[in-house]
Amino acid sequence: MKSKVEVKVVKGEPTKNIVKTRKKAGSNHVVKSKSTGTSLLTFEVIGLCFIFIGVFATVGIMGIDTGTIGYGVDEILAYGFGFTRIVVSLSLIIIGLKYIIVRRKFPLTRSWGICMWIYLLVQSLIHLVFIPQEITFLPTSIRIGGGIFGAAVAAGLRSLFGEICAIIMIVIVFIGTLVLWKRWSLARPLQKASHQASIKFTHISDKTTNGVQDVARSFQEWRDRRERFLEGQKEIQKLTSAALATNEKDLQVDEIHDNELTTKDMSKNIVDINTYQEKIDMEESALQEEKKVLQDAPVSEKKEKPIASSSIFTEERLGDISVVNQTAGDDTAIALNEMEALKPVEIEPMTTSVEIGNTETSAVPKAVVHEPYQLPSIEILKPGTGTIGGVSAEVKENAAILQSTLQSFNIDARILHASQGPAVTRFELEPAAGVKVSKIVHLADDIALKLAATDIRIEAPIPGKAAVGIEVPNKSVSSVTLRDILESDSFRLAKGGVPVSLGKDIAGNPIIADLTKMPHLLVAGSTGSGKSVCINTFIASILFKQRPEDVKLVLVDPKVVELSNYNGIPHLMTPVVTDPKKAASVLRWAVREMDDRYKRFAYTKTRDISRFNELHPEEAMPFIVIIIDELADLMMAASGDVEESICRLAQKARACGMHLVLATQRPSVDVLTGLIKANVPSRIAFAVSSQIDSRTILDMAGAEKLIGKGDMLFYPMGASKPIRVQGAFISDTEIDEVVEFIKQQRKPHYDEEVEAAQQEDKEMGDFFEDDLMEQAINMVLETGQASASMLQRRFRIGYTRAARLIDMMEAMHIVGANNGSKPREILMTEEEIQEKFGF
Repeated sequence: MKSKVEVKVVKGEPTKNIVKTRKKAGSNHVVKSKSTGTSLLTFEVIGLCFIFIGVFATVGIMGIDTGTIGYGVDEILAYGFGFTRIVVSLSLIIIGLKYIIVRRKFPLTRSWGICMWIYLLVQSLIHLVFIPQEITFLPTSIRIGGGIFGAAVAAGLRSLFGEICAIIMIVIVFIGTLVLWKRWSLARPLQKASHQASIKFTHISDKTTNGVQDVARSFQEWRDRRERFLEGQKEIQKLTSAALATNEKDLQVDEIHDNELTTKDMSKNIVDINTYQEKIDMEESALQEEKKVLQDAPVSEKKEKPIASSSIFTEERLGDISVVNQTAGDDTAIALNEMEALKPVEIEPMTTSVEIGNTETSAVPKAVVHEPYQLPSIEILKPGTGTIGGVSAEVKENAAILQSTLQSFNIDARILHASQGPAVTRFELEPAAGVKVSKIVHLADDIALKLAATDIRIEAPIPGKAAVGIEVPNKSVSSVTLRDILESDSFRLAKGGVPVSLGKDIAGNPIIADLTKMPHLLVAGSTGSGKSVCINTFIASILFKQRPEDVKLVLVDPKVVELSNYNGIPHLMTPVVTDPKKAASVLRWAVREMDDRYKRFAYTKTRDISRFNELHPEEAMPFIVIIIDELADLMMAASGDVEESICRLAQKARACGMHLVLATQRPSVDVLTGLIKANVPSRIAFAVSSQIDSRTILDMAGAEKLIGKGDMLFYPMGASKPIRVQGAFISDTEIDEVVEFIKQQRKPHYDEEVEAAQQEDKEMGDFFEDDLMEQAINMVLETGQASASMLQRRFRIGYTRAARLIDMMEAMHIVGANNGSKPREILMTEEEIQEKFGF
């Protein structure tokens, strides 16, 4: 719409003035727009001034020389605002940015006023806490304290309320200001803290009660065993005494019978003494022959004869035959007595293993006798093929190319040595004086190009040497078999612990690691890099070196197909676990087993498993190695339980002989969390796709340079840098042969507690199959109460199903136990349930 313009023609004035007037009007409009643009630019200039002052003041505060003006600005800010003057300089920068971005006058809003008030409170608090009352207004105190404003407020509050009350009042005013400004409620964090403290107290109380009960139960079991042992000894003593008494009684009866026969036969006086004497000689010779036969018989046959034999008593009688009386009557009596003595005495043989004349018995408890077991022979494994010919010429050629490449970049370096390994050759360079190591490192891509290598790795410097290592892959790779490592002296002569074979280093030396010294191991690498073969070599090393009673294995294989062929070997405490939910329960069992072992150590006053087994060989405990082939699957299924159990085991399980081997092909921070990495000190990294993955595993780059196929970086606890190792190889056929050999010797005896823990989790999983479980938990959290009748009304279900849901929540420790007429207590928050159960 066009506005109408009225033009009045004044008499006596020329019309050209009208045109001028219009031009002036147009010109006035242009001037106005120019003034608006100028005002916007003014705000930007003001903003730049504020930014300059803020940056200038900040630089001066940081101690950088800013000249006389900078020193003066710093002094003004120091006396005005003290130690916290950096906040003022940064605020000036923020105000300047605000002027430039918004392009209008900076508004002093309520928020800025509250910030200034809080800043004044902080200044006053700093002055109250750090500056004594006697030197409150000294220039130095003002500079390092809260400035002149903070000093003034602090001095006033000190004189009115005293120092302690003034500090308390400032803190309360500070909290009250935040509450009113942000509309925060103090009730919720206090309630949450109280709830968490109550849960922790209940958990600690339950743990303490369970611990006391376990100790009391163990003590009672020990007393019962001791009482049974004493009762057995008393029973054996009774049987021994009864046997001795029976023998003495039979001897007395025999003597009385002999005396009666003597008295009776002496009255007859019609016996031919010569006839009896001949019979005595015949019997004596027969007894001598029997005695000789018994002496020549084996010891086992002598032990098997009954303890009450007629020959014992007959031989005792033979000692009396040498006496010859002077009268015929006496001779007759003696002859009759000896003839009666030659008759066998019938005594029933005793069934107890009692030795006459010795009160020791075989009822003493003996140590458990294990079944015979033979370690598998390394002849089952295939021998290595050795190094491939022609490698030496390749090494010389690469050395010459490397030397010329460095000279082309004006780097003066000398090749000291070349270490040829199975898959990689390392050239040791000694840079000349004045050559930076970083300059050689930056030429990695150029060196790889000249050598026509897939990738090279530069180790600068080599630990323990004044040289730089350049690792170049060999064109022909020689395989490292497990048999080569097992036949080495390093493995054969390894004493104690749990030695496992890794492979060979760059120099071709076998690398053996002891799990008891690691004490836990993290293995990570991309698919196909050799991670699963490494796990198999670990297990095979244990099977070739350890007996089932010395080392027990717990294998967790969520991928189902990697470790299932080890099922049935006697080293297993439970069949290979393939269900992630059951794996979480097995880890919880391992934590309980660790606690039980520490209780036994405390009871026997020992510090670790080696000392315990040395002092109590009859109760020797085996080492337990827990191998998890894919940690990522477990973390996805139950991250809360798995991470907590792994951290507890990694922190404490070393002394009680329990060791973890964690393997994953997804080295991300949500799988290898900070807690897990902090508690698992030893690492093995196979080839990964990026430097980020390498840093996740090793906390340094390098794994992305590996060539795969068993090429690894072994970073044991205490080492300054990782060691490059070519992993040993064992085929599936060899594994099957070893497992079959072990299975034929002994059957597995699975631990009932481990299987019970898995069954318990299975029952819990059955409850989770209820479709309403998740909805019921969410409703309990929303309403703050848990009852079967409420679930009935909300979901329109029967009482049995509703009560079952409540019971399951109690078993999961989401709600407390039934407390009569009082409502059940809610024990977990939504975040805790999400972390523990995954919904």
